[in-house]
Amino acid sequence: MFLLNEVLVFTPGRRQEALDRLAWIHGLMASKPGFRRAIVAKYLGDGTRHTVLRLWEDAEAFRSFREGPDGNYGRGRPEGLYRNESVTPQWNGVLEAESGAQGPFLVKVVREVPSVSWGAFALYQTQLQEFLSGSEGVTGLQAFRATDRDESLLITRFRDRASFERLLESAGFPAVASAAPPGIVPRSMECYEVVSERALS
Repeated sequence: MFLLNEVLVFTPGRRQEALDRLAWIHGLMASKPGFRRAIVAKYLGDGTRHTVLRLWEDAEAFRSFREGPDGNYGRGRPEGLYRNESVTPQWNGVLEAESGAQGPFLVKVVREVPSVSWGAFALYQTQLQEFLSGSEGVTGLQAFRATDRDESLLITRFRDRASFERLLESAGFPAVASAAPPGIVPRSMECYEVVSERALS
């Protein structure tokens, strides 16, 4: 699994225009070999900031799309529609678990993982996956490793915000959260509401 991660800040007053353009882009992708899913989600700390997640089977599938007739989808973007924040853009999947339902509440957690700690961190992520997958209200999770730096990304989806808050207050969560190997540095935890989603057509 290969993830393209973007954060776009929409120009106020042009939200629907931006969503329509992203829906068009994801429509181009949806019929292409290797495409799996595209998600647009609004950051709950700022109504203009959105994460855009595009999942492909592998990096080669994405490269093939970009080299094809629809790959230059960025051409013709209306001026001033949105701006890109600087983020880590490319990730390889390391874990995936889904319940079949797609919850609209999404949490992104980024951690810095020293290269010598990846083995221990992989074991920790497996334990975390087991805990989260068994928690009521968790509808799916995906873990990634950045292609060009020592960072991990965990994306967890919940049935609703209340499910996420119950997880944080659950009896077992503190022990799991504190079991990360030494040297792991939390970078961010951000909550989003899914506003658009396109799966393989």
